Amino acid sequence: MIHSISSISIRRWFHVGLPALLAVGGTFLSDSIPDASGAGQDSPNQSSESSQERPTSNVVVEAAILKTIESTAVASQVTGVMQNLNIKEGSRVRQGEEIARIRDVTVRLQLQRAETAVEVAKRKQDSDIDQQIAQKNQAVATNEYQRALDANSRVDNVYPPNEMDRLKLILDRSILETQRAEYQRQIASLETALAEVEVKQTQELLLRHRVMAPCAGMVVAVEKRVGEWLEPGIVIAKIVEIDRLRVEGFLNAADADPAYIGTKAVVRVEIAGQPLEVEGELVFISPDANPVSGQVRVFIEVENRDQKLRPGLRPMVYLKGEP
Repeated sequence: MIHSISSISIRRWFHVGLPALLAVGGTFLSDSIPDASGAGQDSPNQSSESSQERPTSNVVVEAAILKTIESTAVASQVTGVMQNLNIKEGSRVRQGEEIARIRDVTVRLQLQRAETAVEVAKRKQDSDIDQQIAQKNQAVATNEYQRALDANSRVDNVYPPNEMDRLKLILDRSILETQRAEYQRQIASLETALAEVEVKQTQELLLRHRVMAPCAGMVVAVEKRVGEWLEPGIVIAKIVEIDRLRVEGFLNAADADPAYIGTKAVVRVEIAGQPLEVEGELVFISPDANPVSGQVRVFIEVENRDQKLRPGLRPMVYLKGEP
């Protein structure tokens, strides 16, 4: 009786219990294992957000900051009182523009004197009066001496020896005077050249009384005012170039391939809550790597003619393309 009951129970388990258990297990496995067709895919919203935030290149410049390329302190070159000041803070200046002038009355008088000396030297150089007089004296002395020789050749002692010596001395002196007149014209030519050099020196000194902008940019500070006494080396104003800025940052040493020099870069910055993106160019990769961080310093230059970028901002920068 017991044997028959066990056989019936075992047959019922195989026909009812086992299929049910397999059905439950299949449902669990289908819920746990993702569909192969959808494996590794994000939702459409996640994919869109990721593509907007991630740059197109994985070479990112870290710790980037905008800086000025050229900042110049304009100083006085001479001693004197500032006579004119043509700038103020915020003024835009061009390269070579006069921004100030130091009193130059004395130098202008020196220039007039030097120019007059040049004119005098040129007139001396152009004049040949002394040379003509010397040539005429030489011609007369030559004729007198030749007549004396001819007379003595016909009749002895028409001109005694002492008279012949005197005539010969006059002739020799006239020849030397002719040579001296020619020499004086050569000296006058050198004096003209010397006077012209003095004029150029005075003109150069006059130019140094005019303070010129060494570069184009914006005046960010004016240190001296009209009427103040200046000495050589005293700073008058400070000018920064803002039409072109530099981004200084760091690349990982593994990404700092020298072939990247000349590569375009994207510079993104937020100004007044609005994103701004400009293109720059990688111009410098340091040959030295930081032994602690393993990073390499790089420079990227960007145009800023509309002056939207400002030194001190920290942009996001990444390189475009491959080296």
